[in-house]
Amino acid sequence: MSGWLPRLAWRNLWCNPRRTLITMSAIGFGYAMLLFVACLMAGLRQQMIESGTGLVLSDIEVHAPDYYPDRSIQKTLGGRKGTNVAALIAAIAANPRVQSASPRVYGYGLVSATRQSAGTQLLGVVPNSEQKITMLQTRMVKGSYLTARMPKGVVIGDKLATTIGVEVGAQIVLLTTAADGSMGNDLYTVAGTFHTGLDAMDQGLVVMPLASLQELLRLPPGRIHEVGIKLHDVTAATTTAAALDAQLSKILPVRVMPWPELAPELSDYLQFNRRVTFILFFIFFVSAAMGIVSTMLMSIIERTRELGVLMAVGMRPVQVIRLIVAEAASLAAASLILGAALGAPLLWYLQTHGLNLSRGGDAVSVAGIVVGPLWYGQQDFVAYTEAALGLAITAIVSALYPALRAARFRPAEALRKV
Repeated sequence: MSGWLPRLAWRNLWCNPRRTLITMSAIGFGYAMLLFVACLMAGLRQQMIESGTGLVLSDIEVHAPDYYPDRSIQKTLGGRKGTNVAALIAAIAANPRVQSASPRVYGYGLVSATRQSAGTQLLGVVPNSEQKITMLQTRMVKGSYLTARMPKGVVIGDKLATTIGVEVGAQIVLLTTAADGSMGNDLYTVAGTFHTGLDAMDQGLVVMPLASLQELLRLPPGRIHEVGIKLHDVTAATTTAAALDAQLSKILPVRVMPWPELAPELSDYLQFNRRVTFILFFIFFVSAAMGIVSTMLMSIIERTRELGVLMAVGMRPVQVIRLIVAEAASLAAASLILGAALGAPLLWYLQTHGLNLSRGGDAVSVAGIVVGPLWYGQQDFVAYTEAALGLAITAIVSALYPALRAARFRPAEALRKV
C-alpha cells in the first residue's frame, strides 16, 4: 500500500489543478514572505547588537565590583593601589573567545571655549587598541580620530562642537574634579568631531588619550576604571563573561558584565523582535491551515464516489486517512519548494543591497540604538527550518479533520453520489 500511496496522493491533488495551484501559490508566497521576514529580523538584530556594542559600550566590560553604574572616579580596578594593566589585558586576551581588549578611564567635567561651556563626560582610551573593539573612528565627520602624535588632542561630538562654538584645530579647556579632590584643568586641541546619531554622545562626550585623562584626574598609570572587550562571537558574551569573571577573580576583585546586562533595553528589544517573528509565523500557520482544510474538504467532496469505490474494493478507513494526510503533506512539500524558490532572490537582495526603511535616507534610532539607514538581512537557518517544520506539521494536523470525515464514508452511500 505504501509504495503507491504517495503517487496516488499526488495524482489526487491535480484532480482540480486550478484549486491546487491557487492554494499552493498562496502558501508558497506566504512561506517566501516568512523567509524574508526572518532574514530581515535576524539582520536587524545583528545590526543592533553591533551598533549598540560598537560605539562606546563593548561586548563585555570589566569593572571594579562597586563601580557600575555610578562610575565614581575613585572606584578603579585594584582599588587605590591600581593594578598591572598590561598583565590584566594579557590575562583577558588569553581567552580564545576574546578578539581584543582595551583599558578605559571615565570622568565628568566642564568643557569651555571662548565664552561658551557645557557639561560633558570624559572618556580616556588607548587609540590603537580602542579602534579594535569600537567603531567610533568610523563616525568622524571632520578632522581625524585620536593618534599617539597628539597627546593633547581630543575628539568631540558635532553637536557639542556647535554648542561651544569650536571647529577642528581649536583649543578647549577641560575642568574637572580630580581623584584627590583637587581641581584638574588643562588645555586641549580638537582633533576631530564625530556624529553617532545619539544626542547623549553627540552633545556630551569628549574622547581623549588614556594617559591625558589620567593626568587630568590625578590617577597614576595603574588606575583604570574599565576594560572593554571585543569577542569573536558576540552571541557568546554571557558565557564568556562568566568564564572571565571566574578567571579574573583569582587575580583581583572584578565584576565582568556582558552586553545584555549593560544594555537591558537592547536585550529586551531583541527578545521582542523574536516574539514578533514568532507571531508572524503563527499567523501564517493559521492561514495555511485554513487553506489546507478548505482544499482537502473540497477535494473529498468532489471525490466522494471515487473514495466509495476504493473502500468498496477493500481500502480500510485508516488507509483513507493516510491517503488524505499524504495529499496534504504533498501539497505542503510542493508549496515549500515553490516558496523557497520565490524567497531565494529576496534573501539575496536583502543580504547584498539591504532594505531602506528610514525616511530621507537617514539613520534611525530603535530602542536607543542607531541603525540604518540600510537594514541588511542575515541568514537564519534555524528560523527557516522552524518555518518549514511548522508548515509540515500544520499541513498534517489540518488534514486530520477532512481525513476523518472521509474515513466515515459508507461505500454504499458514497457510490450513489454523482
